[in-house]
Amino acid sequence: MSKISVVIPTKNAGGDFPELLRTIREQEAVPAVEIIVIDSGSTDGTIEIAEQLADELIEIPPEEFHHGKTRNRGASVATGEIIVFTVQDAYPNSNDWLSTLTRPIVVGDADVTYGNQVAHKDAKPPDKFFYQYFYPDEQVQISQEDTLDEGEFYLDNIFLSDVSSAISREVWDGFQFRDSVSMSEDKDFAYRVAKAGYTLQYCPEAKVRHSHNYSLRSLFYRRYKDGIAFDDIATSGSDNFLSDGIRYILSEYCYLIQSGHLAWVPYSILYDLTYFVAFTLGKSHERLPAGLHRKLSA
Repeated sequence: MSKISVVIPTKNAGGDFPELLRTIREQEAVPAVEIIVIDSGSTDGTIEIAEQLADELIEIPPEEFHHGKTRNRGASVATGEIIVFTVQDAYPNSNDWLSTLTRPIVVGDADVTYGNQVAHKDAKPPDKFFYQYFYPDEQVQISQEDTLDEGEFYLDNIFLSDVSSAISREVWDGFQFRDSVSMSEDKDFAYRVAKAGYTLQYCPEAKVRHSHNYSLRSLFYRRYKDGIAFDDIATSGSDNFLSDGIRYILSEYCYLIQSGHLAWVPYSILYDLTYFVAFTLGKSHERLPAGLHRKLSA
């Protein structure tokens, strides 16, 4: 089997970080695992933990962090035939996460794979629904024919995430993340790779526990940047954000009511409205006053 390099960007990874690294190191049915941590200014002991438990530690100033360039930098020292990307707050749900994620590449069924994400047990009900909705239980294969519509590709494949992804060395060397893409570097990468004729596979059994507890303020800034990324990446094709969004929120409210979480509906309405406004403004950022755009994208 192929050697696997796992790249993890970090900043103040927290008290569970040692356990995450040990869990990755102890994954079953895989050859030697190389762990590469690239840190952007931690002050909580993350650097010391990485020095002890990772194979490589790269340190960069906080102001140099960039979603694509930072991951490229980490992968530049990888020696594995397969490069895996994950994040500091995504925890393998089992000891075979890594073997399940990389197996399609090893046997030649895919060139790039993506894993499933499930919300943490203490996540808010709307957040649990988000991951259930966008991360299906069935396998998905993506090929060149799925790239005919850029906008549709972006919105229909939320699960193409470098929170849990594996890439063959050949594909990585030929593509990598683009420096010009500020966010959603994973969607841009996936689109370019699929368009070039390589095969992508979503592996529902390769699960990590991962979710965010965004405040409305942090959600707004995050989704504003997502809107900018959509405008940068999906330069042609359909824009079904509104219709897709309506389907999502109707499904979400039904889920909350049917699962006994009716009290969360008002919060979800405000949350979804914040998401919609921020993403829409981000898509239209070139029409906003320059000063407002700089403030929102800082």
